[in-house]
Amino acid sequence: MKANIKLKAAAAALAVAGALGGVQDAAAQANEIFIPVLVYRTGAYAPNGVPWANGFVDYLKLVNERDGGVNGIKLAIEECETGYATDRGVECYERLKSKKPVAVNPLSTGITFALTEKVPIDKIALFTTGYGRSESADGSVFAWNFPLLGTYWSAADMLVQHVAKKGSLKGKKIALVYHDSPYGKGPSRSSRSTRRSTASTSSSCP
Repeated sequence: MKANIKLKAAAAALAVAGALGGVQDAAAQANEIFIPVLVYRTGAYAPNGVPWANGFVDYLKLVNERDGGVNGIKLAIEECETGYATDRGVECYERLKSKKPVAVNPLSTGITFALTEKVPIDKIALFTTGYGRSESADGSVFAWNFPLLGTYWSAADMLVQHVAKKGSLKGKKIALVYHDSPYGKGPSRSSRSTRRSTASTSSSCP
């Protein structure tokens, strides 16, 4: 399980490192590309957060040591502990944005919602990897949000499609049992859409 989380973290870091090529000219002026690393090594979700943070940071360090950075520009990394709390995540963002990060990965749906209105003003890309605001897939509205690796809506849709392959869902009830938090509520709108497309009914249970 931990190895899988670290692989996902490395994949996310790879996506970020690849995207950073587009900011090469601006970063070259400062001779580094600053990447804030918001993590939750403490708190209730630490068993998931620690291996993720390790994998993400290890990959960024590898890019520096093996490749000399991105297009010859070294990555500067600074961790900030959020404990998966939205207020602490916003504090981290406000403290680190003065270092002109090219992107920020909140690693929390609650923090993502809080930062979505801030990043257009600060002109900092906000990327999420399989979490965050599902509606931010509409880039015409959320120009500074970059949802990578899918969203809660796409994940919920894939689950329903998988079940539907085993038989018609017409007349069936689809129940969403969710964690009563921003990330837990994420798939709810997708569930309502699925209900219409499959002629099924749905209910939500926090």
